[in-house]
Amino acid sequence: MVGAVASRPPVAPPRRLGPSERRLRLEALLRSSGLSYGTGTVDPAVEMAAGARPGERAFAHFVAGIVRLCAEAAALCLAPGFAPDEVPRTASVAARRNQLLAVLAAASGHARAARPLFADPAGAPEALTQRIAGRVAARLSRRYLTLGGPFSGLPLLHGLCAVEARSCGTLALAFFGRRRLSPPCARLVENSALRLRVLLVELLAGLAAVQKSPPLEIDMRRGMDQVLRAQRLPARENRLLRRALDAPPPPEAVAQGITSPALRRFALEQVLLAALADRSLDEGEVAFVERLAAALGVDAQEVALLEIEADDFYRKNRDALVALQLAETPEGLPHALTTRLGELVLDNLDRILQEIRETGELAQLLAKASAGNSLTSEEKGKVREQLIDLAKAIPALAVFAAPGGMLLLPILLKLLPFNLLPSSFVDPPAGPPLRLPPARRSGS
Repeated sequence: MVGAVASRPPVAPPRRLGPSERRLRLEALLRSSGLSYGTGTVDPAVEMAAGARPGERAFAHFVAGIVRLCAEAAALCLAPGFAPDEVPRTASVAARRNQLLAVLAAASGHARAARPLFADPAGAPEALTQRIAGRVAARLSRRYLTLGGPFSGLPLLHGLCAVEARSCGTLALAFFGRRRLSPPCARLVENSALRLRVLLVELLAGLAAVQKSPPLEIDMRRGMDQVLRAQRLPARENRLLRRALDAPPPPEAVAQGITSPALRRFALEQVLLAALADRSLDEGEVAFVERLAAALGVDAQEVALLEIEADDFYRKNRDALVALQLAETPEGLPHALTTRLGELVLDNLDRILQEIRETGELAQLLAKASAGNSLTSEEKGKVREQLIDLAKAIPALAVFAAPGGMLLLPILLKLLPFNLLPSSFVDPPAGPPLRLPPARRSGS
């Protein structure tokens, strides 16, 4: 898989980028690839047997996504072999493969063993390459493949995958930027990743603790315990994560250790995805997200934007949804709220339609989206603001005003019966008439 990615090197930027710009581009790649969610898009380098299980496919695309992220980092650094006009020896597929493999090995705790592979990738003996590859494969399969199949729908597992991807990308930027593999640098990144894993467990355990249903809380904690046991963690890391699971601090205390915008985004993304993955969103979960967002200094609209981006990603990459599903629940991310919110929408249909009509621009944008047309970024921003106002205006939907808001969009597009609208809605308003989309046929 590493060789397949190495045979298709990414296009290097036309100019040399500064460290901060490279980091920003890497963050954008984490989001667009789905790796920040702990999954990955379908990668053309992955070849799977016809009978491969969905979890196996998800794992393969996740690993390929990490390798491609490292290759992108090398290209951003204009590293030899990844930049244009390099000499044939350093531009060879084998050399690129070996350096990418060395980065994965460093992220796996084998930086010293992998250093010769990175320093002389074209001249490294094949025995060394195979030994390093075996160590990397053993760690990834041990940590991210579970007994029930990889990506079993447990939020903690996906969060750990997201931490792994972020660590690999960070190391790739450092190693390719400095043209050398540094074991001390690898230790610093590993310590940072450990702190991030502790933070992740604290947040998800805190989210489990606010569940209204004791059986649901027990199930969430049991799932996290299962993931940690399957990891075969070193003793120190196991103690830290177990302590975080057994006694999670309040979100305000967790937020004190989150200093960068990237980590604030990571924390909110993981909590939101976990809240949606359990197929319900109760008031306790919403309150937990609100407290975390307030402690991080993130307003409701920014949180709603995170939800939009996650929703957009999974709409465009349906196959990646397997990484956020339980085997017996194949519905997608937007469907996680359909049952509960659908009942609220139908119960308050007349009031919702009246509010939408009074906001003429929102009605036009919803009609455009329901007809299958894509909204621009500016239009999405307008919809987000007006849906938050809509949720605030209707008491039954107030729980979705913050941080939800945009959670209403996919549900409204699915549930609003545009062919069955009350006559008061389709009566021409004072201004230009609103053209509604044609009636939907069932199953379309």
